[in-house]
Amino acid sequence: MTKTLSILLFVACLCSQTVGAETFSLDSDPADFPGPTSLFPAAYAPLEGVPRDFAQPVKQTFSLTLWPKVVEMKALYMEKRAEGAAPTEASSNPNDTNWGRYLGITATTSQFSGKLIGEGELAYSTLGFAGVTDQQRPMMARMTLRGNWDNVGYGVLHRSLGSGFISTAGAKIANDRDENELWGEYDFKIFRLRGTLGELREMNSDTNQPSLTRTAATSVDFARSGWSALLSSSISTSALGNIHLQESHALTNGVTLAYRPASFFSIEPNLSFKQEWDQTTGAKTDTPSAGFLLSCTPWSNLQLTGRASYSRGISEDSVRDASALNTLASLNWKIGKSLGTDQYLSLQVEYRNQRANPTVSNSSPNITGMVQLKLLDF
Repeated sequence: MTKTLSILLFVACLCSQTVGAETFSLDSDPADFPGPTSLFPAAYAPLEGVPRDFAQPVKQTFSLTLWPKVVEMKALYMEKRAEGAAPTEASSNPNDTNWGRYLGITATTSQFSGKLIGEGELAYSTLGFAGVTDQQRPMMARMTLRGNWDNVGYGVLHRSLGSGFISTAGAKIANDRDENELWGEYDFKIFRLRGTLGELREMNSDTNQPSLTRTAATSVDFARSGWSALLSSSISTSALGNIHLQESHALTNGVTLAYRPASFFSIEPNLSFKQEWDQTTGAKTDTPSAGFLLSCTPWSNLQLTGRASYSRGISEDSVRDASALNTLASLNWKIGKSLGTDQYLSLQVEYRNQRANPTVSNSSPNITGMVQLKLLDF
């Protein structure tokens, strides 16, 4: 409740007298986290570069105009049905494992011609089709201050996520966590340089042990017509436990390319290499990873997407060896209109295979399928 009130006060302090209200359409999905908040992508999602659907799910939007400022309120509600569940199985039971639901509210205000933008967001999500336990709190609260001044960009963020929360892209939060970030960037026209400082606090629900990760990162982004490239590097320190601390340091370097040979087709490969040192045992772990994304829109009402990634951890301590394989194929199809509303049908199949030690036959393959009906601009 305290975090909820703080977000509302955060938005209200930037506003004043109400003079009007109007409806409007939005280009962005409030469930999509802003770009500068991706300092901990590996910790938040097992697979980076999750593609965004070209069609937005069910949502209602409206704008409140406050003199001399503007506040934009966005509301999003969506439902997803697990593959194989009959459409008649939807119910009001929040623990119905055949249905997943997402509800989010976002408030945005812009000051000084975009030099200062404030955002507050609250969301509740059970999109995992596995129900919610009494110990889980599948909610997300976010506060962001960001802006741009000529060629300079800057911002600060605080985000709190509860265990069991699942984003619209499918990334699941296993433990309660709090994230803080501070970033700044400069556009040199030829490339964009960004620096980021971040802190992640997480409480393991199984062991009841806290963890703290601090990260400093920098990236260089080149963007040209038809292609783009992103070079990134980060260094982080992690501590686990209260009394007997387990400390480690990690250095990660990566490159991501995006190439669009035709207007309807794009390819996005990425490579990364991570080195981690355990301060307690002195063991070093190397983790190379690779992935790619293919997106094709042969017709304006049809989009096909495929992505895959593989990572392998090689450690001086064999217990730390691990590997992970993730693949996904999806189809988005505009099937027509009903009562003046655009309808989209989304099909998705995902395969995951994770091994704690690749030399031992202990793999845990997981195949999930999903059918989703979307209503746009209702």
